[in-house]
Amino acid sequence: MARSLQNQETSDAVLLHALEDTVVRSFQAINASLATISESLPLLGDEQNITRILSDQLRTAPQLRAVDLIRLDQTVIASATGYQYEDGSKGILCVQPLLENNLIEFVIGDPQEGRYPGDLFGARTGLHYVPFCFPVRSESGELVSVLVASINPQYFTNLFQSVIDANQSKIRLHRYDGLTLMGSDAVAASETLLARVKQRSWGAYRVAEGSDDAALLSYRSTSLLPLIISMESSEAFSLDAWRKDERMLSMVMMVLIALVTAIALVFVILFEKRDLAQGDIHLLSTAIRSAANAIFITNKAGKIHWVNDAFCRLTGYEFSEIKDKTPKFLNSGQHSPQFFKELWQTILNGESWRGELHNRHKSGERLTVEQTITPILNIKGDVEHFVAVHEDVTARKHAEEKALYLAGHDPLTGLPNRRHFEQRIHHVFEAPAPEVAGILFIDLDRFKEINDTMGHEAGDSLLSRTTERLVQLLGDQYLLARLGGDEFAILAYPVLNDIELSNLASQVIETVATPFEYGEAVFTVTCSVGIAQSFVNSGCDASSLLRQADMAMYRAKHEGKNTYRFFDEAMDALMKRRVYLQQQLDIAVKSDHELSLRFQPQVDSFTGQVCGAESLLRWETEEGEWISPAEFIGIAEETGQILEVGNWLMESLFRQMADWNARHVPFGKIAMNVSAVQLARDTLADRLLSLMRAFEIPPEQLSIEITETTLMATSDLVELNLKQLKQAGVTLAIDDFGTGYSSLSYLKSLNADYLKIDRSFVIGIGKNRSDESIIEATIALAKSLELATVAEGVDSEEQLVFLQQRHCNFIQGYLFAKPLLAEEFEVFMSSGASLRTGLDTTMETTK
Repeated sequence: MARSLQNQETSDAVLLHALEDTVVRSFQAINASLATISESLPLLGDEQNITRILSDQLRTAPQLRAVDLIRLDQTVIASATGYQYEDGSKGILCVQPLLENNLIEFVIGDPQEGRYPGDLFGARTGLHYVPFCFPVRSESGELVSVLVASINPQYFTNLFQSVIDANQSKIRLHRYDGLTLMGSDAVAASETLLARVKQRSWGAYRVAEGSDDAALLSYRSTSLLPLIISMESSEAFSLDAWRKDERMLSMVMMVLIALVTAIALVFVILFEKRDLAQGDIHLLSTAIRSAANAIFITNKAGKIHWVNDAFCRLTGYEFSEIKDKTPKFLNSGQHSPQFFKELWQTILNGESWRGELHNRHKSGERLTVEQTITPILNIKGDVEHFVAVHEDVTARKHAEEKALYLAGHDPLTGLPNRRHFEQRIHHVFEAPAPEVAGILFIDLDRFKEINDTMGHEAGDSLLSRTTERLVQLLGDQYLLARLGGDEFAILAYPVLNDIELSNLASQVIETVATPFEYGEAVFTVTCSVGIAQSFVNSGCDASSLLRQADMAMYRAKHEGKNTYRFFDEAMDALMKRRVYLQQQLDIAVKSDHELSLRFQPQVDSFTGQVCGAESLLRWETEEGEWISPAEFIGIAEETGQILEVGNWLMESLFRQMADWNARHVPFGKIAMNVSAVQLARDTLADRLLSLMRAFEIPPEQLSIEITETTLMATSDLVELNLKQLKQAGVTLAIDDFGTGYSSLSYLKSLNADYLKIDRSFVIGIGKNRSDESIIEATIALAKSLELATVAEGVDSEEQLVFLQQRHCNFIQGYLFAKPLLAEEFEVFMSSGASLRTGLDTTMETTK
């Protein structure tokens, strides 16, 4: 009986040691993965990249159900499950310890109901998970967010199942505070167990001795984790063999008279014991053979004596191929002889070795494994064998490398991103030699127009092809990066002189301007280039140099595009002005008095009747500065603020028109300018028509003016907006006609009502014959298309007479009135009769 119980203690101790190694490796793998993700978070950028890395990690960790990134305000930043639940901290009880103690590396929380945090069906499934919380701290050590890995207890139950079934045991995993994390049942660790763990990290003791429930409870506490693994095996099961022996001995005593029978019974007993011993060995072998990690055993000389199935699957070798060979056939050549020398010194001294190895599969493919080698000692304490356990971390390493690559490269073009580019500039500035460094900041002209009107696929195709051309042009001599959107940058180092940078900029402009084909259309997209340069020891840092190149690019863009400019100090003031206007425009839109409307009357050139007005936007800042629309409208379109400005304009105009209608003030037709950005990015027609219905504005009282460059937009949203406005009865006018790139086919498809002759041509009447010819051709074209014409910027009698003689329908300009306040426009309308009389006199003079 005593021997059977002793055999039980030995067998359980060996099994528990193997199970402990499996558990420790699983938790360490989780900790290492979360540490890698935490270090990569500042490099990953947006939520999409973070979610992709969390999903990659989840696929390589079968012991996890979910990996989530949660801020301290309990908001989920990213989730590998793709499920965004409302309460990010539901069931997560491990955040407070991380806040209270900066030295805690991780926290293993209490088992929680459900498959992962926020599982809506957790109560129905009856499943649980164990949260493993890893802190994400700032450089100052402050906790900013928490990575939560949801450990699947069923994974470990499945791993232990072969031992549980074969030995009729109960295996549990506890925390040091006694809470059971997972196991055959939910029994908490006893006070006896916790007390013994404090005295000794491993051991065994009997429980409920002398009863039918007597059992052996073996335990091991992990040295690297706050965990205790215990295995409770029934004495009754272990003593079955002893009871068989007892019955056999009783039979021998009963038949002592027959010596032959007695001897036969003795042999039977001996054979029975041998079978039992072999059964124990088979049980242990089965448990190790079915382990998920690869395991092999060698003799003292390092020759392989035994391997499990997982080792064969991992390396591709059959046991017959490698028996009695040393593991050198796995050597990938990436480790130095000194590395293996230190490894052998450690294990020959009787100590365990743990580390990362780069091995080679039978097919030649490289494997990355975390390996633990433990020496097995004989009774004298001498090394007889070695047990090596491999865990394949190749997939995890690939995921980490992918995360690091994405942190420094643009996913669309494969070019270095802004972070990578700035780091390279910093390295250049740390060089001791006083070489000149140059940066070319490249911005594609009209990219937003193509992206908004033709779709993001066309924009992505343009960026990819532009990248290919620039890479072919630059080769390895320069560093090309995509900073974001349609912005690229080139680092030239060292630079000999300004001529070299000028030639490079010219080549870049010429390369980008190569015609671009997409679908059935052909485009020529140009670029604007800004150049900045500095001696690396001149005190100018990388960020300043990049900002200077950006400002120079804006100068090139505002001076006609498709060119380059070098940075000078005046550009700094211009950029500060743009930033100031952008910030002040946000304030102005929310203010109730900075933005205002003016109305410039439009007059019938033949009758003199005031037929309406064009509504014009004006902006006066808090400091009393009047900002010209020519200055702030372009900024608003570039930044997207034009959508808010447009909403303000529509509501303010319709409110004024509704007031005039309520007071029966005649005002004719009011024209309102609409940006191409509004048509391409917004459901403008729906919003505008909805506001007209709300303010009870009839369609015949409104005219929408669009620039002719808008006609080049071929997006579905632009066409839908214009079609809805036309069908609703709103008048459409093409503003600034002759200054853009529209064609007759665009005019025909739009079905507009008016063409507006731009002021730049009207100014040339009597001075420039080409301007007069353009006006005559525009009026003739309008008549052939049955469109009315409106001339803007008419400031003199000479201009009026010329336009009347060419039969221009409507006149707008300072000759009749400047842009007026609403009250002034009402007065102007009431004086229409005298104006008409004066105009008739002028008309009589011209006959």
